[in-house]
Amino acid sequence: MLTVDRYILATFGKSLAVVLLALVSLYSLIEFLEKVDDFIEHQANLTHYLLYPLHHLPTMLSNALPMAVLLATFATVGSLSRTSQLTAMLVGGISFNRISRPLFLGSLLLSGLVFLANLWLVPWSAREAEYILETEIKGKGTQTVSKQDLYFRDHDRIVSAAHAFPTKGLIVGLTIVEFNDHFQPLRRIQAEQAQHVEDGKWQLINAVTWKFSPETRALASFDKTPKLTFDLQRRPEEMLQLWKDPTEMTFGELLHFTEKLSQEGHDPKPYQVETHMRIARSATPLIMVLLGIPFALQRGRNASFALGIVTSLIIFLVYFLLYAVFAAFGAAAILPPVLAAWAANILMALIGTWFFLRVQG
Repeated sequence: MLTVDRYILATFGKSLAVVLLALVSLYSLIEFLEKVDDFIEHQANLTHYLLYPLHHLPTMLSNALPMAVLLATFATVGSLSRTSQLTAMLVGGISFNRISRPLFLGSLLLSGLVFLANLWLVPWSAREAEYILETEIKGKGTQTVSKQDLYFRDHDRIVSAAHAFPTKGLIVGLTIVEFNDHFQPLRRIQAEQAQHVEDGKWQLINAVTWKFSPETRALASFDKTPKLTFDLQRRPEEMLQLWKDPTEMTFGELLHFTEKLSQEGHDPKPYQVETHMRIARSATPLIMVLLGIPFALQRGRNASFALGIVTSLIIFLVYFLLYAVFAAFGAAAILPPVLAAWAANILMALIGTWFFLRVQG
């Protein structure tokens, strides 16, 4: 039996490696075509062309793996069926459950690897790739940053940023607007970058300062300076409040930030949903195998790889739509975070189990 297990697992591993390489290559090509204009426009050097895809690789592997597992399962079972090896095993007294066991064990191992990667590696690599693109490439020769989608109110001022990198003590595209007690603007400071110095003090690079008259709201003065020290009264780790995208936070940061938001009376739902979904996504390879085996067996000897691609795309599309819908329900507090994270997995697992048992019958 160990020989059969090794053979099936080796066949699955080879198919998975080929499919995953093809999907990641396609993913890389699309990503390159989307970003190549930025690289050329900002005169990126050869190091950036190598480091950006290298840091982006864990994210690409994580996104491509579920589809690759589904296609590899279809290819493995389809190959065994077309060459009558599956029939020979069944006639030889090997049960269908025993034949499929190596595929489930392989997917279980992949689920464990995905879980470990999602804890730290994938969000860290995505953050590093973003840092390379937004600071080392786009930051060259960029005088202003217009994208202001990360912000929070801090007493008598509003702080906004294009991008925040707390672990590096760096903010890109910083804007600070200060108000008086009547919420009239007193001063606006805009900087290309801000680097943390010490004790909540930051050094603003290429800072532009506008001062306004509170009575007339007219511009009173205008000043530009290459470097300006400003007391934000917040350390880099406290600037996580600027980080509105929970997918780029490590698992530890998600737990810490969720607890902090709850203590401060803010809504932690999006971060709770991402925390549970980070765990739920690790079960995807196992579910893909459960779905792939019965669909491959339904076609028997006619289970071609082209048919597997079409079937896998349909299955993956259905899963992705369910995943996105339930994630939105969780973020909107329509469903509890745990249920929102696991609902798509549970539904697809039930469907896969029903087909799997039906094929056995």
